[in-house]
Amino acid sequence: MDSEKDGLVQRTIARLCNVSPTTVSRYVSSNKVTPINPQVYKNQRFSIFDAREIIQNITIKNNVDILKKKFAFYNFKGGVGKTSICYQIATHISMMGYNTLLIDADPQAHLSTSCGLKTDSNYLTIYDFIVKDIPFDDVKQEIYTGLELIPANLSLTRLEDDLSKLNKKIEIFSDKLSEIEKKYDFIFIDTNPTISLLNRNVITFSDVINIVCETQPYSLNGLKLLMEDLEKFYDHADIKPKEINIIPNKYEDRASSSAEAMTALRDYYGKYIKPDFAIRKSEDINISAKIGKPLALFAKKNSIALEDIIELLHYFLEKYTKPIG
Repeated sequence: MDSEKDGLVQRTIARLCNVSPTTVSRYVSSNKVTPINPQVYKNQRFSIFDAREIIQNITIKNNVDILKKKFAFYNFKGGVGKTSICYQIATHISMMGYNTLLIDADPQAHLSTSCGLKTDSNYLTIYDFIVKDIPFDDVKQEIYTGLELIPANLSLTRLEDDLSKLNKKIEIFSDKLSEIEKKYDFIFIDTNPTISLLNRNVITFSDVINIVCETQPYSLNGLKLLMEDLEKFYDHADIKPKEINIIPNKYEDRASSSAEAMTALRDYYGKYIKPDFAIRKSEDINISAKIGKPLALFAKKNSIALEDIIELLHYFLEKYTKPIG
């Protein structure tokens, strides 16, 4: 991603701050913040670096405690959109001034691709960090100011065999990241859609498990199995159950199947779901993955995808941060 060319318009900065565009405009004028396209009168864009500073100063970000910081995005089923939602939440929360680490724990490396890495490149991954003891600073990739990534590629397929030979099969992830996690406000991990030792490590390490679920009736069967498997794992590993969020995704207003699925989700799993919320199906999410840019850098004013992601982002911040004083 070229952060010198990409930027946020004042309207989007205001939505991230949850303030009026006038508030952002006043800050920009009084502090003489220069847009990256000063020759344009309307829709001037500000670099990610400047946008972070604007948002931090308007929201006084530093005056909060982080209550929970480590989030896994998880589902047995592929294609539900967990990678896309993980990417959007992580990129936008970093734009708000929070130092953020993304970890790609899926050999398919879709998250790494969304972040602009070429999967055929010879870069280091979580495999090199865990198995080969390569220093963390040599493995991480800076995506832009405030956002770093531990990427993935097909080398992760070898990790399962190496983990199976260890005494602490489900704790090596936590041990290796125990000091590193202190450098970040938030850590977001994209998992592979399997029951694997790598995923068991991610679950053990995480504070919160975000289960992204399609709003289709058949999705509930898989969700039931997933919840049962988590309970069995907690009992077998003798670890405290993790907090769970279920994020309904790909909701279609005019599809009766989506409405039926949402009703069933609320009936059976309502305590895990943000009330009256689902991420609506939108082509913008697919475009974002294809071009390797977060929604905030290109989505139009009426983008339902950006609207939904910002709503979910604010919900997370309300739930997992606490103002100081």
